[in-house]
Amino acid sequence: MKGKKIACVTASLLLLSSLAPLSGCSSKEEILLRVYSWEEYIDEGGEDSYSYDPVENPDAPSMIEDFEAWYEATYETPIRVEYSTFGTNEDLYNQLKLGNKYDLVCPSEYMIMKLAAEGMLQPLSEEFFDENNELNYYVNNVSPFIADVFENGSMTVGEETHSWSEYAAGYMWGTTGLIYNPQIDGIADDLDEYGWSILLQNKYKKQATTKDNVRDTYFVGLAILFRDELMNLDRNAPDYNEKVTEIMNRTDEKTVSAVYEILLDMKRNIFGFETDTGKSDMVKGTICLNFAWAGDAVYAMDLAEEENDMKLNFYIPKESANLYFDGWVMPKGANTQAAEAFINFMSIPENAVRNMDFIGYSSVIAGDEVFDYVVETYSAEDSDETAVEYDLSYFFGEGAVINAPSEQLNRQLYAQYPPQETMKRCAVMDYYGEDDARINELWTHIKGESLDAWAIIVICVTVIAIVGGVLLMKFGGKIDFFRKKPKKGYELVKQENIR
Repeated sequence: MKGKKIACVTASLLLLSSLAPLSGCSSKEEILLRVYSWEEYIDEGGEDSYSYDPVENPDAPSMIEDFEAWYEATYETPIRVEYSTFGTNEDLYNQLKLGNKYDLVCPSEYMIMKLAAEGMLQPLSEEFFDENNELNYYVNNVSPFIADVFENGSMTVGEETHSWSEYAAGYMWGTTGLIYNPQIDGIADDLDEYGWSILLQNKYKKQATTKDNVRDTYFVGLAILFRDELMNLDRNAPDYNEKVTEIMNRTDEKTVSAVYEILLDMKRNIFGFETDTGKSDMVKGTICLNFAWAGDAVYAMDLAEEENDMKLNFYIPKESANLYFDGWVMPKGANTQAAEAFINFMSIPENAVRNMDFIGYSSVIAGDEVFDYVVETYSAEDSDETAVEYDLSYFFGEGAVINAPSEQLNRQLYAQYPPQETMKRCAVMDYYGEDDARINELWTHIKGESLDAWAIIVICVTVIAIVGGVLLMKFGGKIDFFRKKPKKGYELVKQENIR
């Protein structure tokens, strides 16, 4: 997706120009807004920015710089953003537990639930949801699909149950699936036949990778374990997704034990676990299958085509896949007004496009400008006789249909915006609560298990034999036991002891 730039100044920059006279020389004290988010998860400006233009906007500012200018122009108060990044949800959690203070953080769905359960978050204000306030860009532009997911998603806060929407505003979202090389003979048919269990097939031994984290890989194990049950569900039933979600969040002892055996077999078959190398391994051809988040899949497909003229595809298995999202939440004690202003600025459709283009993930925002960007990026040429209608009404609203190249049915467009029927089988992973320890113990054993028991025994026996042989050669002549004629005294003592 990167590289597909429009030579123009974004509407957000025009908005800043129109608001600039309001800023004047404010005498108000500068606000400090502390934001903690993922690495490389925002438009950082420069030549890679969607707003970059060599003539009109050669010094494209970062999203943070634009926000600071917009905030001062809008609220007549200067603001400085202290923007820092983390690599994992657990890194974020640890920083909060250590007492580091932030006004806004961007964890994934399960970590939002965990922080809420531990009483570490404060709810969004009532003013944030006022659709009549023209500055409330989030509630006025969030996708109806995402809004519904957040409204129906529940989590425990103290002893009460609340919806996700009360505490979190979405940022980016996506699904999980498998990147694959369609040039490998029979791989597409094998994916249809085996689904996630293709990672267990000897045919692809040492040619696949999965994620080096317990939740994503445990999810794959669940999908393999309950494949038959998942495939036999009535997909037209109104509670279909609810049943899929229940199955894909089972953490009872029997289930965990069965998943452990599956993951152990998987570990022996795959090339390895990875966090960020799977994309490059696919591009280089080191592997032909990679478990991937949709945004990473888009990046890998783009890169493979640009560098190697190689087309990779993306597949969401028929049994189930993970629906994930990262969302903005406020730790207790946050500056509510400034934090919510940041969320709203990021939700201006033009800004959502900038961030999407920069990082490759899909924004939860569904304004007209975002849909126009998707159309521009993925529409087929007028001469393309193979083009198909790709319906995205569930996400963007009625009439949102793209005339797309047929190849996009399993490539970037499919990865970023799967069809509605596919989304029905995608489940959000819950926070496991008290069962976290059981799942983490499983992962500790999986990562620590390197060899089969028989192999360990053979190695130990071999080492003992080698050490014994060396000792025998070096000291055998000096040890009474190994002498051809043992001392009589020693022999008599032995005989007496035997008696």
